[in-house]
Amino acid sequence: MFSGLTFNCVLLLLQLLLARSLEDAYTVEVGKDASLPCSYSLPSPRTLVPVCWGKGSCPWSQCGSELLRTDEKNVIYLKSSRYELKGEFYKGDVSLTIANVTLADGGTYCCRIQFPGLMNDKKLELKLDVIEPETQTLVTVHDDNLIKMFTWADEIKDSRETIRTAVHLGVGISAGLALALILGVLILKWYSYKKKKLQNLSLITLANLPPGGLANAGAGRIHSEENIYTIEENVYEMENSNEYYCYVSSQQPS
Repeated sequence: MFSGLTFNCVLLLLQLLLARSLEDAYTVEVGKDASLPCSYSLPSPRTLVPVCWGKGSCPWSQCGSELLRTDEKNVIYLKSSRYELKGEFYKGDVSLTIANVTLADGGTYCCRIQFPGLMNDKKLELKLDVIEPETQTLVTVHDDNLIKMFTWADEIKDSRETIRTAVHLGVGISAGLALALILGVLILKWYSYKKKKLQNLSLITLANLPPGGLANAGAGRIHSEENIYTIEENVYEMENSNEYYCYVSSQQPS
């Protein structure tokens, strides 16, 4: 009697261990959707098996902290709209989707497929790890050598920027000076060309004058002045002769 009871207990434990699968872990960030897979093979086409999902380890029967339950046709219980079966339900896919997970959603979940018969349930436990989104954090470096190295690198970077700016400024100033010098040379050449051209025109004009032109012009001027003096003398003489004639004609005979 005792040995038979012991054998039954061992057999029951083996069945429980075989019926209970290994726990799988899934990781998801806060705010995203988590998908916990669970499925079974239908006993016959279009013959569904009741399923329940619960929070925590699978108990001896049913689901603890039940989140969702189905019958042979549809979902008959839903704790929150965040829980949903998005798989091919009528083909045995009863994977649980948790929308917009929070840190409180982390933990162990139980999927229990309730096949007919004693101790025939298929149980699957899955672990959900919810983590915070990855963020960049500033790490304070306490090593003086590293701090000096970072400072030196920043100084080199600043010096490069300063040198680059100075080079650009120097190139701009040099270009401006070069342009001003070129304009000055062009203006000077143009001025020299105009001056030389005027000098050439003056020389050509003097070269075209007759050899005695200046002398004739001077002689003509002197001759004109002599004529003027001669005319003035004649006028003076004529005035004197008239006066003498007038004086004779006015005398009475004695």
